Amino acid sequence: MQQDKGAKMDGNHETSAYRALRKSAYRRKYEKALLFGGKRFTFSALLARTEYAYNTFRQMGVEPGERVCLCLPNCPDLLASFYGLSRLGAVGVLAHPASSARELKMQMEASGARRLITTARQYEEYCKRERPLPPGRLIICRPESDMRGKVKRAYLALQTPAEEEIKGYILDELIAENRYSASETPSGGGEQPAVILFGTSCFINARPILYSAQELQHTVEEFWRHQEMVSTVLIENSFATEGGFLAAHSALCTGRAIYWNVGDPIALAIKAKPDFLVGTEEFFWNFRQQQGLAHLKWNHLQGGFQIGKDLTPLMEKFAGRAFAAAGGRGILSSAPVPLKVRREPLFFVRDFGVRLSDMEREIALIEGIGKCRCIAEGGGIRLKVLPDGKDAVKTLGRGIVSCCRREMNALHLPRSVEFCTSL
Repeated sequence: MQQDKGAKMDGNHETSAYRALRKSAYRRKYEKALLFGGKRFTFSALLARTEYAYNTFRQMGVEPGERVCLCLPNCPDLLASFYGLSRLGAVGVLAHPASSARELKMQMEASGARRLITTARQYEEYCKRERPLPPGRLIICRPESDMRGKVKRAYLALQTPAEEEIKGYILDELIAENRYSASETPSGGGEQPAVILFGTSCFINARPILYSAQELQHTVEEFWRHQEMVSTVLIENSFATEGGFLAAHSALCTGRAIYWNVGDPIALAIKAKPDFLVGTEEFFWNFRQQQGLAHLKWNHLQGGFQIGKDLTPLMEKFAGRAFAAAGGRGILSSAPVPLKVRREPLFFVRDFGVRLSDMEREIALIEGIGKCRCIAEGGGIRLKVLPDGKDAVKTLGRGIVSCCRREMNALHLPRSVEFCTSL
């Protein structure tokens, strides 16, 4: 992964995001790819919508290598637009839908994006604080067009109608006009995939993170290596976050169906019963505190991980190696990509208030010989990362071990694993 927006993109077409999706779709044409808003989309339907979006962008004059900002909630049009841009050779810049007007402007400037694809409500908020974009650089998306029944009514109830007509393209109308246009491979190399993200949190000074084609291909190969039995994945994170994007992209490119929630993700998790959960710490906390979950078979969940903010990736890497060496059960961690996770019931690896200002010190402690201890107990593992003084370890350790026991008892999981860390 590179944090330089000027990083080179891999020209190998076989590793493009679009090619990876198309390869998966050809093998599983009529299998479920996406559950959204009460509707099910097959791989064939998703690929067809991607082709329509590609034709639309080509007719609009989007050029290979151009950067286009997508500020949308999780919806089918977001996937179609991203992979359509990839097919064209353009770069999708994923901005979080919760970004403020100033954050969105700064992210577009930092990434070099000149066009924006967003919802009417998001753009109206943008125009209240920033100068409107030229109509030719704006595309409005309507996620509600892919919703049904109560889900659609609930979504529309939360939307405030625009005070005045927004001047820009409407994605649905553009796709309808270009639906039957010839699909030609763009000149100039084309299909040079890359994606630009700004991380989990939306900060004004956030630096863009660019994934090259080779890095995306590596992610697809590694993400589900130890989760062969997983076929359905519920993703609570936004597609614009690093964890949400990697989970969704790698799932689709390996033939797994993704579930995106509209409204309450916990209700969807109970109803759909996915094999794998991806979400924030708050999501999992609320999930296990909901009433009436006794009927849910936790053994049905093969594994999972959480995406938090201000976490230490190296701590998770160390924990993953330790669990693998000790034959740990499952792991629910903060790392974007779980390392050597076994297909077993999940448990929690928690972050306890690490501050970014302390990250260099914590990394030095983790890497230092004798600064870390990994103790196997009763078929499980207790992991301690020692800070500066033993008194701090003793104080923090007691509370954390007790907290982990309560969590494991609440989930009715085997008490074979304890995780203790000062991070």
